[in-house]
Amino acid sequence: MVLMFWWLALALLLLAALAVFIFRRPRRTESSLPVAHSGRMTSLPGFRRAMRRKMMTTVAFLGVIALTGLGALAGVARPAWIETVNPEKKLRDVMLCLDVSGSMLGYDADLLAAYQELVDRFDGERIGLTVFNATAVAAFPLTDDYDMVQNYLEDAEEGFRTWGSQGTDYSWSTSPPNIGGSSLIGDGLVSCVDNFDRKDEDRSRSIVFATDNMLAGEPLFELNEAADIAVDAKVRVYSLSPPSILATTQTQELKSVSDRTGGKQFDMGSATTIDRIVSEIQSQEAQNTPGRSYTIVHDMPAAPLLIAVFGLIGVFVLAWRVRS
Repeated sequence: MVLMFWWLALALLLLAALAVFIFRRPRRTESSLPVAHSGRMTSLPGFRRAMRRKMMTTVAFLGVIALTGLGALAGVARPAWIETVNPEKKLRDVMLCLDVSGSMLGYDADLLAAYQELVDRFDGERIGLTVFNATAVAAFPLTDDYDMVQNYLEDAEEGFRTWGSQGTDYSWSTSPPNIGGSSLIGDGLVSCVDNFDRKDEDRSRSIVFATDNMLAGEPLFELNEAADIAVDAKVRVYSLSPPSILATTQTQELKSVSDRTGGKQFDMGSATTIDRIVSEIQSQEAQNTPGRSYTIVHDMPAAPLLIAVFGLIGVFVLAWRVRS
């Protein structure tokens, strides 16, 4: 603990000492007269008891004054506890990769709700979102601004549930007229891999790949080729597929791709899916990097000021006793 304004307390203490020195010097007055045979009175037991009481009251009075003054000076000096915080950030990046093709429109709102639950469970990981259909669009880059991420995902979920602005924007932006086909799964995965930054750093990188794997066009990259690119980039793919009785083959292919990258395949309908994905991602070894240090000053004037207040009350009480 330190005193932020110790010099102010020292100055006030010196002024107080100077005032006592000037105004409390004994002065002889013309009315001061010697008294003969006063020893008889001062030797009386009653007089001595009275003098002892007077002396004790005076000492207590001066002690309380000193304590009150010290408490006030300490409060004026602003006692504080200074803490330097060196936060560490986890070197884990998670890219949320969402298929917004026509076959997925009935599931995208629920998937965005699942993404929100995922973000709630993370702590320190950077989060990004990429959506894809015939082409991919980076909705927002990797960031640790969780408030922004949650607000964006909530708006996107509401847009898909009402087929409002978010759903319409994604439909147009990921299906430009100059690109044929739709639901190009391999191309979408490659785009999600490419959207990781800081590629020279040793970071844990994961993709939560939400798709039904219903290909409807001629992609530049087959899904297996996209998996090879993810493996080369050391990116783990955790596929998240909606429940569908028609997706057995597609789901098996997603499982194979996820396994090859070191990830896993999950079904959206399982109650434990979110917990398992978070556990898998956070189990990956990731170094910590120091964040920007900052200093916090915790003011602690309460104790000395409380002493000064109670001391002031004691001064008034003892002053009355001294005068009586």
